Amino acid sequence: MARKLRVLHAAGEAVPLAKTGGLADVVGSLPRALVENNTDARIVIPGYKVALEAAKKLGRVKVHPQQMHIEAGGHVHQVGVAEIILNKVRYYMLVCPELYERDGLYGPVPNEDYDDNARRYSVFAKAVLALPTFIKWVPHIIHAHDWQAGLIPPLLERGFGNDLPATRCVFSIHNIAYQGTMWHFDMKLAGLDWALFNHMQLEHNGQFNYLKAGVVFADRVTTVSRRYADEILTPEFGAGLEEVLQHHHYKVSGIHNGIDTQVWDPENDPEIAMPFSAKDLSGKKDCALALRKELGLVTDTKACLVGVISRLVEQKGLDLVLETVEPYVLSGRMQLVVLGSGDPVLEHGFHQLAASHPGWVTFWRGYNEGLSHRIEAGSDIFLMPSRFEPCGLNQMYSMRYGTLPIVRYTGGLADTVTDVLVDNGTGFTFGPADVGYFSSAIDRALGLFEHYPKEWAAAQVRAMAVDNSWQHVSQEYEELYRELVFL
Repeated sequence: MARKLRVLHAAGEAVPLAKTGGLADVVGSLPRALVENNTDARIVIPGYKVALEAAKKLGRVKVHPQQMHIEAGGHVHQVGVAEIILNKVRYYMLVCPELYERDGLYGPVPNEDYDDNARRYSVFAKAVLALPTFIKWVPHIIHAHDWQAGLIPPLLERGFGNDLPATRCVFSIHNIAYQGTMWHFDMKLAGLDWALFNHMQLEHNGQFNYLKAGVVFADRVTTVSRRYADEILTPEFGAGLEEVLQHHHYKVSGIHNGIDTQVWDPENDPEIAMPFSAKDLSGKKDCALALRKELGLVTDTKACLVGVISRLVEQKGLDLVLETVEPYVLSGRMQLVVLGSGDPVLEHGFHQLAASHPGWVTFWRGYNEGLSHRIEAGSDIFLMPSRFEPCGLNQMYSMRYGTLPIVRYTGGLADTVTDVLVDNGTGFTFGPADVGYFSSAIDRALGLFEHYPKEWAAAQVRAMAVDNSWQHVSQEYEELYRELVFL
C-alpha cells in the first residue's frame, strides 16, 4: 500500500476565509478533494483581518502560544500561527498584524497594491517554510500557488527550509497576467543571493519577478487547464514570460480546475427557487420565473434569459457583450442579467444598457453569492467571451445547471466546452474576439433555443452529465505528487 501523502498548499487566499477571485476557490476546494482521497492536505494563507474574522465565525480557532521570528531586509517580524479545521481540512493563518491585518488583501481597494507587498509576501514565503518545524509536521510536497507564493520554490531550493531537505515543490500559475513584479532592491527582503538576479532566474525587465521565481525554481509547474499550458508558451498569452516558460517547458503541464459539486448542485441548492435535475428539468422554468420577478424583468415572455457573472475587465471580453446584445433585446429575443463590477467604463455601459431597456436588461453591481446561484439556475444561456481564460469556473457551473455557455475558444473554455455542432456538444464556441464571430455564436444559440426545443433539452442533459468535480481532477494532482516523491 502506498504511503499517505502530506501536501501543504500555500496561497494568498482560500475560501471560505479570504477571497478576491477564482484562486481562492481552487485553493479551498482541491485540498478537500485530496483529503477525501486519503491525502493529508493542508492550507496556509496570510492571517488577513478578514480571514481571522471569518475563522472565528466558522469554528474553534487554535492560536499557538509561540511565534516564529522571520527576518526580512534586516527587520525581524513576529509571526504567530492560528489554525482551524474546516471540511476536514486544516487551515493555518500566519498572523502578523503589521503586515496582514488590513482592510484589503493585496491593496486598500481592487487594482491598487500595497506599497510593501514585496515585504508582505517575502515574509509569507519564509514563514511557510518555517511552519513545518513549528507545527512538527513535514510535508512531502509544498504546492505554491501564483505570485504571492512565488518565492517559496527558490527559498526552498536554496536551503531556507533547512529541515525540509526531501520536500519537493509544485508551483501553479492561475493567471500569468498577474506576476508580482517588484523593485529590484526588494531582493534584500527575500534574502536570496544577488547572483540570482539575472535574466535566467529572478530578473525580468529590470524587476524582481515573483511569478518567474516560482517557474524557474519549482520542481514542477502546472497551469489550470491543458490548453492554457500551451498558450502561455506563445507571445500572445505569455505576458512577457513566454521565453522563460519555453525554456522550462519540460516541467510545465496543465490540469484543469474542478468545481465544488456539493455547493453547485441544482438538486440540492438552497439558494434557488426550485430544485431540478437532468431527468426532470421542469424546475428550471420555475427558477427562470423567480429570477425574472426578483430582478424586475418582464415575466410574460418567451425570450431567452441570458446571464453574465464576471469581473468587468477587458480580459473577460464584456465590451463585446455591450456592442452585440442590444439588437436581440430590442427584437424581444433576449433578456440579459449581469452581475459584476470592475472597470468603470464597463460598469457605466451596463448601467446605461439597463436604463435604456427596463424589464429586459438588469445590472447588479458587485457580487452576491446567492444571486450568482439563481442566475446560473434561471438562465438559458451564459455568456463568457473571454479574450483569454486560464480555466474559468462559471462555464462549468453553467453546464452543471443546464445553462448552455457561449464561450470564446481559448484556454480552459476550450478544454471544457464542446460546440453543439460536434457530437456530444455542451455549448457554443467562437474563435477571434470579434463582434461578428460573437454575434454569429449568439445567433446559433438563439436559433436552437427558439426552434429546436428537443435538441436544446438534449444539449442541456449532456452538459449536466459532464464530470468536472474536484474528486475527479484531484487524482491527476496526486499522480503528479507521487511522481515527485516516488511514493
